Amino acid sequence: MSFSASVSVAGLMLLLPLAACVPLSDLAHAESPQPQRLPVAVMPEAPDAPAVVNFVEERAMGADCGPAAITDAPLEDMACSGHLPEYFASFLRNIPNGHPFLSGHEKNQLSHSKHSFKLVEGLGARPDILVVIHHYRPFWIRSFEGPDPDVTVYLAYGPECAAPLPGSGRLSEPECRPEGAYLRDFTLYRVDKGGVPKDVTAELAPPAPRLAGDEGRRYGRYVRATGDAVDGDIQLDISRLAYVPALRWVLRPVQEGEYTPPGMPSSDARAFKDDYWGTGNVAHFGFLVWNGRRMASRERVPSALWPCRSSGLPTCDQGYESSADRYLD
Repeated sequence: MSFSASVSVAGLMLLLPLAACVPLSDLAHAESPQPQRLPVAVMPEAPDAPAVVNFVEERAMGADCGPAAITDAPLEDMACSGHLPEYFASFLRNIPNGHPFLSGHEKNQLSHSKHSFKLVEGLGARPDILVVIHHYRPFWIRSFEGPDPDVTVYLAYGPECAAPLPGSGRLSEPECRPEGAYLRDFTLYRVDKGGVPKDVTAELAPPAPRLAGDEGRRYGRYVRATGDAVDGDIQLDISRLAYVPALRWVLRPVQEGEYTPPGMPSSDARAFKDDYWGTGNVAHFGFLVWNGRRMASRERVPSALWPCRSSGLPTCDQGYESSADRYLD
């Protein structure tokens, strides 16, 4: 995989640690020689810090990349605002009915509107794109390129449901992702050159993880005052999509409401320290990594596929240490 002088933000981030060792495509495909583990790459220790974000390619597209473009997850606090490339706009116009719950008129209107977006170095000839689209509720789409230049896969999430209207007991939006699907239920669409989007979620993505054995009882205390944890409590961490083609399945203790859960001990079989969540541990249920052809499950990944998050600074947040995450190599 070659890197051009106009490499995008995630490419800049990965170029430093990988230029002399392993390209991003190899990280997605490589397998670990260690027994009883899912395939992972084996590589030297890499620096944790992403490079400074300059948005060179986005600006060349006419996008506004100033402070006003700050937006929602998974773009977090660094993005541009502008019109999308025609192939991405075409996907919006032709996305199948039922998702993301837009009428034909709305889809056409949004395809010509400006959106918050970011180019991400991927596994294909052109960069991937991460877009947050605002309608009655925000939803986001991440494109994934691969070795076939005539095929693009899009991961679409949302829109999320808002709280019920006061006194009505009804949702404030007629159609949205139900509560149990929050950061868990997504759709993958495949678009062949000149074709229309096709739902390939069942074909290209493994099933979402489920609680096994006594895990419902074991993790229940961390998510509610009484009762067991349920499969829906395992949700996707989407915080690195603006950098790399990877997501992570986690179960996090609740931090809202009146209930204060006990701390999850480091001795728990799935516990790891998440520097961007809080001071306590969360439970790890695997990574979801785009390998150029499909989404693949990984128990562990190289640290370059799960980097620190940086607000355009040349260094990670003070105190960040990837070695504290036992699922990173």
